[in-house]
Amino acid sequence: MDYFSILNFNKEPFSNSPDPDFFFHSRQHLDCLQKLELSLLLRRGLNVIIGDVGTGKTTMCRQIIRRFAQKEDMETHLILDPYFLNASEFLATVAEMLTNEKPAVGSHDWQIKEQIKQYLFRKGVDQKKTIVLIIDEGQKIPAFCLEILREFLNYETNEYKLLQIVIFAQREFAGKIRKYPNFADRISLYHLLKPLSFYDTRLMIKYRLEKSSHSRQKLNLFTYPALWAIYRITRGYPRKIINLCHQSILAMIIQNRPKSNYLLVNACARRAFPEEFRLKKLIRAAAVVAAATAVILLILVPSDRLKTLPSRGIQSLISVFSKSSQLETPTALPKTETPTVRAQIAPTDFRIQTRPKPDLSISTLAKDGETESSPKPIMAGAPAPSGEEKTLVLANKDAKPADRRAEPTAGSTYSKILGRIALKRNENLSGIIQQVYGGFTTRYFKSFILANPDIEDPDRVEVGQIISLPAIAVKAAPGAKP
Repeated sequence: MDYFSILNFNKEPFSNSPDPDFFFHSRQHLDCLQKLELSLLLRRGLNVIIGDVGTGKTTMCRQIIRRFAQKEDMETHLILDPYFLNASEFLATVAEMLTNEKPAVGSHDWQIKEQIKQYLFRKGVDQKKTIVLIIDEGQKIPAFCLEILREFLNYETNEYKLLQIVIFAQREFAGKIRKYPNFADRISLYHLLKPLSFYDTRLMIKYRLEKSSHSRQKLNLFTYPALWAIYRITRGYPRKIINLCHQSILAMIIQNRPKSNYLLVNACARRAFPEEFRLKKLIRAAAVVAAATAVILLILVPSDRLKTLPSRGIQSLISVFSKSSQLETPTALPKTETPTVRAQIAPTDFRIQTRPKPDLSISTLAKDGETESSPKPIMAGAPAPSGEEKTLVLANKDAKPADRRAEPTAGSTYSKILGRIALKRNENLSGIIQQVYGGFTTRYFKSFILANPDIEDPDRVEVGQIISLPAIAVKAAPGAKP
């Protein structure tokens, strides 16, 4: 006894054959069917229907043939496998299909084309019939067949095409026709079939159950969670929906259950689609491992070390779990201590002055507490210092510190930088200007900014930043003595 007889079905509700009686008019399938039928009745020529595997292309193809078979002015022909070895084989197949006669042995391609053209003009113009050539599995069509089909579209009158072509193909056919723009430009209807929504999935299952039942009562063999599981597992592809529903009903009968529930559908899906469930297991396992690793990092690794991981990469992650290695902390470069300048203005570069006495001595002036404007001494006869290092030679041991204020000679030069200091905590630029120059004016501030081009915002200077103090000339009152 067939299982559908147990459930009072007159035929199998979820057969995998493309039965036109079970063609479900979903919103997108009905839209495609109406557009295709209108294009064929208007004799617009080339029509292409694209869809993934199991989206209902073949069932729609059978539905078109059934609809037009009832019309006397329509003539349909179907090619199930369009893979041909050469152009002559394809032309001979089309000619025999249309005329019911095989081409003569040894006929050239142009002779077969002429035979097909004469038939199309006789049927389409004299008898006012619409000739439709339907090609299923269009992704198998070779390139030379596309060129022949393009030539068939040239058989036309001033009002319509003599041959209507409908191609049902998978998505890879879209990439193929893009390589042949002269063929793609002739497409009148291009429609992409997509998977069903959850709403259409429920209606399709309900439609097939009611279509195959003896009684007019509504059959409810699937719970709502089971319907959701079917949609989630099949992702709305009609062929997968039919296969999973068939397996679920068989399991329901074997287990003597009144309905298929969520757990039953999932169990059947594992048997029907083992590869997909194996891939889902791998994804879930990877997610669990990633989550566990994150938890371990949060528990075992200190927060200060976690902050360094994104910038230091995998090497740091390995060193976290290594017993022998520790996270390397970046070593800071040794900071050079710069003495704080608190002097007014003093020249930092003097020429070597000679004294009558020949014995020279070196006095170290740059110590803690002294200003950076005090130059470092060098020995007479030594090479002159370079860069920003400033030196002074004293000619007498008995020279007093007041000699440092001695005026330079007429040809002496002055440094533009008085010195450099490191900004300390609770210090700001205005306070430093006030302390070094004895006041805060716009002139002092502009000179200060020009001497420190690396300071973008004077109100936001970081602690420890090196600040250059410009040497600003003092304006003396007229008649004042030096």
